[in-house]
Amino acid sequence: MPFTHLPQLFSRSECLATGVTARVLERAVHAGDVTRLAPCLYTAATGWDDLSAWERHRALARTAARLTPDAVVSHASAAALLDLPMPTNPPPKATMTLLDDRRTSKADDWRQFHRGVTPYQHIWVDRGVPYFVPARIVIDCLRDLSPGDALAVLDAALGRGLVTGPDLVEARKLQHRWPGIAIADRLLRLADGRRESWLESVSAWVMASWELPQHIPQVNVWDAQGCFVARVDNLWPELGVVGEADGLGKYLMNAKPGQSDEEATASVLEKQADREGRIVDLGLEVVRWETSDLSRPLGLRERFLAATSRARPEKVTARFTCSCCSRPLTDCAQPTRIRLPKGFPGG
Repeated sequence: MPFTHLPQLFSRSECLATGVTARVLERAVHAGDVTRLAPCLYTAATGWDDLSAWERHRALARTAARLTPDAVVSHASAAALLDLPMPTNPPPKATMTLLDDRRTSKADDWRQFHRGVTPYQHIWVDRGVPYFVPARIVIDCLRDLSPGDALAVLDAALGRGLVTGPDLVEARKLQHRWPGIAIADRLLRLADGRRESWLESVSAWVMASWELPQHIPQVNVWDAQGCFVARVDNLWPELGVVGEADGLGKYLMNAKPGQSDEEATASVLEKQADREGRIVDLGLEVVRWETSDLSRPLGLRERFLAATSRARPEKVTARFTCSCCSRPLTDCAQPTRIRLPKGFPGG
């Protein structure tokens, strides 16, 4: 097989450089041994269809980085290479930013090119291939992705220590008049590295318009005797309300070997009911939602407001600590939030 020593995705010129003739390549395509993904871009057919949509997109992004010397992988494609949370469907093309802001590369069937200033501080080089630093990638995503998806990228980058608040503020300065920067500024104010999933971050964006106190993610709940009760996804201490974002993955994450999805879900729901009862016994109201509820935000908001109307925060007996450092909520030791400088836009 003459294609085994080529990368997973390869260009026509890379293939011909190995000694394979154009006729042999075309025969392989017609025989189904090689798949043409775009004009002049190919993959050996074996295994490609077994990859998930985002695995294929990451392969596309790595290939774009290798084959496009005048541009850098950026935006959602760069975030995907960092394994940051992504929505269900990837963009149809690898997203790139031209290095010198001149369109020397033309858009084609598999690459989308952005234009933008690229100072040397935003670039790092790995084995001769340029990449953006994480802070630049995150700010680009905040401007370009849908707000909930962008907040998931930002939260995860903070939580994993890929970026810091000062990194992001500095990267944002360069883009102060770029399209989408006003939304990016709002997201920087909402960011919290303690959120643990795409669903939690998207939920935070949806709820940001509800004129509520900002919730605290991933809070440890203790009873009056100092016994641990639960770690909850969200807490509004002023309101006496707990919020739980329940994606299906949470139910199946701890499934036992050989256990069906239905059995695993039923087991988790039983434990969940017992856990929720102990939380309610401490005087807290609990609101749960799933991904599908975010498509009906008015219904979720009504359920939340009903819970706040029932809540009696003055009667809550629970004690709360931060999950990342076990300190009181007002004394978190980790830089999970971004401290924006005085005079930052939108303040």
